[in-house]
Amino acid sequence: MSEKPKALGVVRLSVGNEKQTGEETQRTRISKRVDAEEMELVDFAVDIDVSASISPWMRPSLGDWLNNKKDRFDHLVILKIDRIARSVRHLSDIIEWCEANGKGLISCEEGFDLSKPWGKTIAKILAVVAEAELDAIKARNKASRETMRKTGRWPGGLVPFGRRAVKGEEGFTLELDPEYGPRLIEMIRRFIEKPSFSAVADWLNEEGVPTAQDIARIRAAAGESTTRLAAPKPRGSRWTPTTVQAVLTSRSLLGEYVRANGSVVRNDDGTPVMRSEPVLNEEEWAKLSGAVASVKYRKQKGSTSPTAGVTFCLLCGSSLYFVKGDPSRSKRARYRCHGNKSKGIQACPKQRFWAEDLYPWLESALLGEIGHLERMESKTTIDDSRAAKLAVIDGKMNQLLKELQRDEINAVAYASQVAGLAQEREKVTNQEGPKPVTVWTGTGESYAEWWERSSVDERREFLKKHQVKAHFRPDVLAIDPGDLIENIRQQGVSWWDTPSKASQVLAPITPASLPGKQHETDMSLTGAEWEIVSRWEDYEAERAAQGAKAEEETKAEGPQRVPAPA
Repeated sequence: MSEKPKALGVVRLSVGNEKQTGEETQRTRISKRVDAEEMELVDFAVDIDVSASISPWMRPSLGDWLNNKKDRFDHLVILKIDRIARSVRHLSDIIEWCEANGKGLISCEEGFDLSKPWGKTIAKILAVVAEAELDAIKARNKASRETMRKTGRWPGGLVPFGRRAVKGEEGFTLELDPEYGPRLIEMIRRFIEKPSFSAVADWLNEEGVPTAQDIARIRAAAGESTTRLAAPKPRGSRWTPTTVQAVLTSRSLLGEYVRANGSVVRNDDGTPVMRSEPVLNEEEWAKLSGAVASVKYRKQKGSTSPTAGVTFCLLCGSSLYFVKGDPSRSKRARYRCHGNKSKGIQACPKQRFWAEDLYPWLESALLGEIGHLERMESKTTIDDSRAAKLAVIDGKMNQLLKELQRDEINAVAYASQVAGLAQEREKVTNQEGPKPVTVWTGTGESYAEWWERSSVDERREFLKKHQVKAHFRPDVLAIDPGDLIENIRQQGVSWWDTPSKASQVLAPITPASLPGKQHETDMSLTGAEWEIVSRWEDYEAERAAQGAKAEEETKAEGPQRVPAPA
């Protein structure tokens, strides 16, 4: 007696579709059809929460059978054609695969069998109908989500950090999460107090706070969320400066509905759609935005430069480009001038610096002038709300302009909103009031102490925040102290009071000479009012002296004697 043909039952359920035929029903119907055809049921390929738009070969269970176990069955048996494919292309591919591999394809409900006359034709006709139905489902889902957006309801997806989705009478909305909401507020407070994405990321990682993706995974595993992610288990992902920036720059903190690309969902009149209670009010958002603007983190593609945005060519003013080293090929990390093609500036010849020389030179020159001084932090206070109101209005106008440029708001709505904001701004501008006052407060530590305990990222953000710029050429370094000069003035220090090692603070108003050139009066090298200037030969001599001193101290200590064994 010959063996019975072997059948593989194919079961599929879509994501969150409650009206589809359940798994057990599909199994039962397929089993009955297999028995009626006098075949042997070898197993079921079951894919749960898998969209019909995914190719059969890419599905977790069915794909494994088609790619790796095709010798273990003779027929594929499905309840309906849309359980295996919902597009003409995918169905044509599976039909061709079945014919090439000698397999049959049987549908319980539609009654076709590829091994019988007209089976292939019927299957393709049904596929056209199934594909049209899938397009209709997508259109309905899109319309439904758009309606929910316009009414401020949460349509699903990844919930922003610090918020949670709560079901009400008219659907889901977002509110501050009682567990992670306080963490979000603390993130904002810490960043405004000390603008550093790196510092906030380090704090979150030290506290063991999960990312928004891992929170969704944790809650989905506990049955508290329906958010579906590619990896269902928490990954223990760490916070990075980039992820912190994404949270702190999202207008969802204002309660506004924000798309994945960062744009705001707006009503027909241009006003933003609100989906949750705001975490911040407009003035607090303006304050946070100001802090973000001072240290906005931009990852340098293909670069790990510790001085990105800080080092410049003294000859042409262009940024110095960092080139990674390759120890395996005896290549040292270096900086070089590439000019600026957009401005028609050619690369300066012989403007190359070893990274192992450039960064220590910058440290020596900067800390040689201000290292002994107390590090102070500035805080701008406003006696009235005038400046804060202007910042809020300007922020709204900038946001509307960006959306108009991206065709996310029509010209009529833009004009209406901007006209109202312009009138409001004029009223606020005409109001009399005191100007913002900047107050410097001491931190209790010197610049040298802070520099020693800080990370490279924190140092770079600090220098960029205070607009410090270091201009190099092979023989001289000129540092524009930026806002730090105000810190020096607040401590009552004049340029002639600062201790000078291999560097010297210069003021063009009172010309001073470079060390070693007493008869020359060099004016500003960078065009800045104040400069910290260091000659390479002086720094090199200083470094050589330090090395000789360290060597003498080592010799004075003598070799360490090892006790003889007993």
